[in-house]
Amino acid sequence: MSSARPWPTLPEEDRWALELMEELLEDNSQTPEQLQTRARELRVEAAETDIKGIRDAALVLAERYEEAAAARVASA
Repeated sequence: MSSARPWPTLPEEDRWALELMEELLEDNSQTPEQLQTRARELRVEAAETDIKGIRDAALVLAERYEEAAAARVASA
């Protein structure tokens, strides 16, 4: 179970995009370091935008990248 905050609310017909993102994070070959680097990049992007929806989505995605990195470290 994810400890990251929930994804932003989307209409049911668009939830496939979130499910795909979760699947891609789980099934990729990036190292924990690469995942952490991408999480930092997303946090910078979030800090630089004034658009709340983009900021919120970037922060949630950053948390997912951090969780994926931690899971890879724990399973190594």
